[in-house]
Amino acid sequence: MKIVVVKKPSLLREGIVRILQEELNHTIETLSPNKLEKLRNEYGAADLIIMDIDTDMEIMTTVDYLKNQNKNIIVWTSDKNHTNLCDLFELRLSGYFYNGMGQDEFVTAVQSVLDGETYIHHSLSPILLDHFSPVDQPIEPVGIFSSREWEVLELLTKGFKNSQIADTLFISERTVKNYVSLIMKKMNVQDRTNIVLTALKNKWIII
Repeated sequence: MKIVVVKKPSLLREGIVRILQEELNHTIETLSPNKLEKLRNEYGAADLIIMDIDTDMEIMTTVDYLKNQNKNIIVWTSDKNHTNLCDLFELRLSGYFYNGMGQDEFVTAVQSVLDGETYIHHSLSPILLDHFSPVDQPIEPVGIFSSREWEVLELLTKGFKNSQIADTLFISERTVKNYVSLIMKKMNVQDRTNIVLTALKNKWIII
């Protein structure tokens, strides 16, 4: 399996490549953003493309092209207010990463994308939800969640971390983890990102 990392040469890029090679044992290639035309022409066999979008180069055309070629694409940013972020959400890519991800989170996120899931970093979830929020009233599900599970779910959709949920509800982080696991089981999803996406899809929440 081939993964292409599109990012300027840096220690961070070297670290990303090292982690992918060690943890996932795939073929990893790198490309600078100023060679996006090469990406379109020479990397048609790539299974996954991870693109840093914090660049002066025009990326929308390339991302749109690759999406139309049915490529798995992860975009990566350090800017929650990135000009192209909402347009990229519209393309429904495989992943939306945000700077500051720990190694375990990064590896889990990449693997989930390779497994066919969508991964959206919790810091970007509120932006996605705000962009796609329906204008009508939310439809709270009946007979699925306990009142406490529903409170946890609502805070998850706002991008809260476990520690923040624990502080807000005056419960322990361990208890929060248990509630999150129960919610995932009831919704038949594998991670908290898909909790949010499923809740949005079913119009259970309005942000």
